[in-house]
Amino acid sequence: MSTERPDWIANIRVVGFDLDQTLYPKSPLIDEKIQGYLYEKIAEHKNVSLENARTLFNERYRGGAGLSGRQTLLDLGLPNAAELVQEALEKADIASVLSPDPELNQLLAGLHSAYQGVDLITGSSKRQTDLKLAAITLAPHTFTHIITADDSSKSSGESYQRWFALYPDYAPEQFLYVGDRIRIDHEIPAALGIHTALVYVKETNPSLTCLQYPSPIELLAALQ
Repeated sequence: MSTERPDWIANIRVVGFDLDQTLYPKSPLIDEKIQGYLYEKIAEHKNVSLENARTLFNERYRGGAGLSGRQTLLDLGLPNAAELVQEALEKADIASVLSPDPELNQLLAGLHSAYQGVDLITGSSKRQTDLKLAAITLAPHTFTHIITADDSSKSSGESYQRWFALYPDYAPEQFLYVGDRIRIDHEIPAALGIHTALVYVKETNPSLTCLQYPSPIELLAALQ
């Protein structure tokens, strides 16, 4: 894992964070909420009851045939399976099972003295973002700017371009984005010149050029 502060951090002026599974960890309760959302989509697509949808899902999912959530949806014939899994993460009632992490919140607040901007760029809607932030006791003013799915798309890169526009005096290499997903939170922003870091990484992936940390606490401490 990345434990030392890299030299390029001294040049960072703006830090941005993903929300889902970045400012809070994944948990079995969150999995239940996500899966419940997917059951509804399966029921709609297959025209079956929610109970039957649950059975169809569980027969294929990790405990059944060992498939991932995306693979399960593909096997059931649902289109845009990867997008549906992400949609479930961003639209399911996850806020009801979240709890605050005082140490993370304190470290996050402390970044404002070291950087020109501490921002939130999330694929969640504004409504879901507000609910989740309230659940983990992070006030919206914790962030200099908040960009949600209501504003633009992360997967298209539009959200990152919108982020640049908020700081016209800074170059892309003066931005750092922190998330948990390789494609959306690392590859897409890195292609635009943004430094990136991934958190909640269980095992370091040596093929990735970004910072990788087991939790956001270690990263936030390195950024102070």
